[in-house]
Amino acid sequence: MNAKERWLSLGIGLLLGAIFLLDVRMALGFTPWLLYAIPLGLTYWSSQVYAPLVVAAGSTMLLWVGYDLSPPLVPEHVGLTNRVFGTVMFWALGSLIVAYKLLALRLSRLTEQLRMELVERTQDLGRAVSALRTTEESWSTAEQERSDQFKRQVTDMLATENRRLRDQVEHLDEGDPPVPEAEDMLEKTRTELERLGKQLEQVQRDLLRP
Repeated sequence: MNAKERWLSLGIGLLLGAIFLLDVRMALGFTPWLLYAIPLGLTYWSSQVYAPLVVAAGSTMLLWVGYDLSPPLVPEHVGLTNRVFGTVMFWALGSLIVAYKLLALRLSRLTEQLRMELVERTQDLGRAVSALRTTEESWSTAEQERSDQFKRQVTDMLATENRRLRDQVEHLDEGDPPVPEAEDMLEKTRTELERLGKQLEQVQRDLLRP
């Protein structure tokens, strides 16, 4: 756990404690326990995917302990109804944050998979071009013509691949992921995709070079 994560966890814990103390000092009928939504919302920036559910569980426990310790002011069923509503709200909010985090991590994994595939394909193409240029000098005229045709086909394929690569970069720039490590991963992937695009352009130039 890095320093940022430790400070975030400490802040969430202090907020939970402060809200609990405020809740037990106020009579039933007041709703300071709604403030539990603040530390729950802070888990949005935690690198721990299931941290929202942990905080939701802690908030729920403190919510009902506070129900027993708070001085009565309204009929018991009113306070009970409010606390049930709060419990549902905490778990719904926590579940939404977790779902969003899981979606962001899945996007990161898919993006990394795409990056690795592009790296491998670019390396394979580079090796193929090097081998082609090494052997084509000894070819006959007919073989040279077939080589030129093959190079044109590969060049067209590289142009298509490069356009798809640029589309992927533009797609990654459309939004920011909610999870810090996902954001770092996507930034590295953007840089890698741009580098691969330049490599594809270089391979195209090598193929077209007489």
